[in-house]
Amino acid sequence: FVSSLTPPEPPKTTPLQNLKAQPHRIFFFFFLLSGVVYVSLLGLIYSGLFSLKVGVGYYHAYAMAFFIFTQFFAGFLLTTFPRYLSRPAPKQSEYLPIVWLINGGSLILIALSFISEKALIVPMLVIFAGYVKLCLLLLDFQTKSTVTNKTDTTWMLRSFALGGIAQLLFMLNPFMNTYALALGMSFYLYLFFIVITVSQKMMPFFASNSIIGYTMNKSKYFLLFVFVGLCAKVILEALNINAFAADSILFCVITYELLKWRLPFSKAPAILWVLFLSIWWTPVAFGLFVIQDFSALLGVPMYLEKSPLHTLALGYFTTVLVGFGTRVILGHSGRTPKADAYAIMLFGLIQIMTLVRIIAGIFPHIGYLHAILSVSVLWVIIFGLWSKRYIAILFEK
Repeated sequence: FVSSLTPPEPPKTTPLQNLKAQPHRIFFFFFLLSGVVYVSLLGLIYSGLFSLKVGVGYYHAYAMAFFIFTQFFAGFLLTTFPRYLSRPAPKQSEYLPIVWLINGGSLILIALSFISEKALIVPMLVIFAGYVKLCLLLLDFQTKSTVTNKTDTTWMLRSFALGGIAQLLFMLNPFMNTYALALGMSFYLYLFFIVITVSQKMMPFFASNSIIGYTMNKSKYFLLFVFVGLCAKVILEALNINAFAADSILFCVITYELLKWRLPFSKAPAILWVLFLSIWWTPVAFGLFVIQDFSALLGVPMYLEKSPLHTLALGYFTTVLVGFGTRVILGHSGRTPKADAYAIMLFGLIQIMTLVRIIAGIFPHIGYLHAILSVSVLWVIIFGLWSKRYIAILFEK
């Protein structure tokens, strides 16, 4: 009688079935794998061991945006969009084709990078097909939701649409010079805007839920001002016009907003204060842009190379991705989201990597190539160590 009340054992599953069971698992896995592979190849290219038939900057920018960072966005947003919009989680039949298209296209892209830039259109179309399916899936959550406040998700969808246009501009680049506009749109209006939209939604929310006495104090039109400023920056830079006005506005708006939030560093647990730290790289980056722009206006240009851009890509994006990724992996496996000494060490390495890249751009005459290779090695080490701690969880039942 007692045995009849014992619930049956759950069906056995394989590690691969477990990996495919939730969108964040499989997308985070391929985000880690593709990130390590592509940055390793980039390091080998800079070291002279490989040579491509495409520009390294082109290969680097497109790859990082549309199948490394995009895979993280897919895993994170396919997990959080249903929660934001009170919708059921996506089915495997909806998100697995996206995985195969993006990663299949990326493998073809690596192979064809040794042939010609025009040949990349084929894998880029495959990746674009996966990207469109991702956008349509996110849009489906939005349109079917009865939630009244969809402001943040609407901004994210707009950003995804602009990312799609940026991909088309990358495809046009071998035939007409659209690289500057493609790069600006993909980095600022797609990557940066999605990260800052998620940040302004989640960071004050986490703080208000975790820290007694903290209340959210966000500006209603913050995202609108940032979006307009970014559009102006992208257009001005694509036209090769000094973007001092746009960068100054972005610096002032973002700095004011962060001061207004009063994020409680000292009271926050490590899993939170590392996120709070990450977003403060944003005014640092736009401050560097302002210095570079203003010095050019004065006729004594201070060339900072790509230091301001990598301040965002490494200091902000990478710290946020590791922070939010750790929370999602631990939280969705039934563990308490926390950052122990090991995780804090990884966050510290990211900050060191960021500083090395900033210094390399400001002082390129002092071992620039060695610094770039060091950053590549640090990226691989950081995500290798992160994988060592957390990737096994993705394969658990």
